[in-house]
Amino acid sequence: MSKVRDQSDVQPDLGRRGLLTGAFLTREGRENVKRSQNPLGPRPPWHQQVMESCSNCDQECVASCSQKIIRLHQDEHAHAGTPWLDFSVAGCTFCGDCAEACPSLESYDRESAQIGNLQVAEASCLTWNDVFCMSCIGKCDVRALHLDERRRLLLNDSLCTGCGMCIHSCPVDAIKVLSYKL
Repeated sequence: MSKVRDQSDVQPDLGRRGLLTGAFLTREGRENVKRSQNPLGPRPPWHQQVMESCSNCDQECVASCSQKIIRLHQDEHAHAGTPWLDFSVAGCTFCGDCAEACPSLESYDRESAQIGNLQVAEASCLTWNDVFCMSCIGKCDVRALHLDERRRLLLNDSLCTGCGMCIHSCPVDAIKVLSYKL
């Protein structure tokens, strides 16, 4: 009887051997490469402008976050050591503590904070599937989310700050914040 090996921690070989053995040819291999290149989540507010100069310090922004939503990309990731926001825990309050703690960020305008663009997956969203839901609307302090006359969720892009407060409250994970281009 042969043992089945757990392949969940196997990373694709990005060198010549990986190409020759076909690691790029499998769907899983391509998805792993894509995941290791794309940011895992949006950047903390005010950090968009300093990501190239991020010193990968001693996680000062992580420790300063009262919401506990700042994470760092792992060593094997293309953005290793740089921060991203995990909205599965909570949303960003724009308190400014991460900006104050960041040694790479010399100054920031508290009024200009924005994290990214909100995206609603209509195929997953309950309101777009004829189920009444207002979970995310109640969490939106800037009132960027509302229901149309057919009770489907709509977003006012000009009001949305990308804070992610609505994400944690969505029962079907239909909302995400897309990072601005790095």
